[in-house]
Amino acid sequence: MKKYFLILIASILLTSCGGNKGYITGEEAAKMQVKGDVDTDICKQFDADFVYSATGKTIVKVEPSPLATVYACDYYTDYKEDFYKDEGSSIVMPGGPSINIVLDNLNVEKQKEGVKFLGATLGEDPRIDMDHYIVYREDGSIWEVALVINPNRFIWTDYSHSALTDDELILFAAKMADRMQGRKMDIQKNPVADTQSAEKETIVPLPSNEDIVRNFFNLISENKIQDALAMMDANEDTKQGWGVNFNLIKSLKIKSIEPTFQEEWTDSRVTYKIVLDVQVKEEIYGWSNGENHRWVTLEKADGKWLVHELANNP
Repeated sequence: MKKYFLILIASILLTSCGGNKGYITGEEAAKMQVKGDVDTDICKQFDADFVYSATGKTIVKVEPSPLATVYACDYYTDYKEDFYKDEGSSIVMPGGPSINIVLDNLNVEKQKEGVKFLGATLGEDPRIDMDHYIVYREDGSIWEVALVINPNRFIWTDYSHSALTDDELILFAAKMADRMQGRKMDIQKNPVADTQSAEKETIVPLPSNEDIVRNFFNLISENKIQDALAMMDANEDTKQGWGVNFNLIKSLKIKSIEPTFQEEWTDSRVTYKIVLDVQVKEEIYGWSNGENHRWVTLEKADGKWLVHELANNP
């Protein structure tokens, strides 16, 4: 089956500037003894009590990234099993408004170049007592707040579905900086005693391949780009290119998912056709406003299904 892949000019932009590869491994980062660093267990480093104390928002569920290669944690202020409903089908997915924290081992200056290329602007706020930068969208809203640990390591936070306001996000990042720098703060008990009890009491079935594809595009639609990239079978330079590509998307909605080329399926390789309703910042890099078709091939590696191929033609 012949594949015609999307051309990622952005990948060249991000990887051709200078000789630096633009990222470091987790092992390399762990060797860098820098004041204000954090543990890779984000849910432990910033627990529900801390998030509640820093925001005043009751945290009903704490969810670490399901991928070992992604150091992230989501803190839900509300959570429903049927939060995401796909019109035209009976498929529902859990979720809700959340505050998100992600640790990245990437070159800070290259990240700044990448978001400015997308039309974002950078700023700072004196309330955050640590090296940092704030990423603003073209409409002036905050995309994320990043706390810089060293030139190749930073931790960033954002929110989804109005879990916070932009000003509350800045204040939350300021509290994160206080904890990272060892400054004292009043920690109160989160009103929900056990934010992971639902996971302990129920047995969650393994996701189907279709669920994996659906989750991949849902992460992109929620602007959880790093989580989506972690689901891809690609090297770091290619992932950075895809990251720029995905960040061009304003909104994305799945219209349909169907298996295709089933005669070529194996125990470790499957392909799906996806129809998406997309709105983009500009019609470039293979995306356009309206209906977009994608063919996604999953391959199993070390027992895990990953997005191996993403194409705009069969």
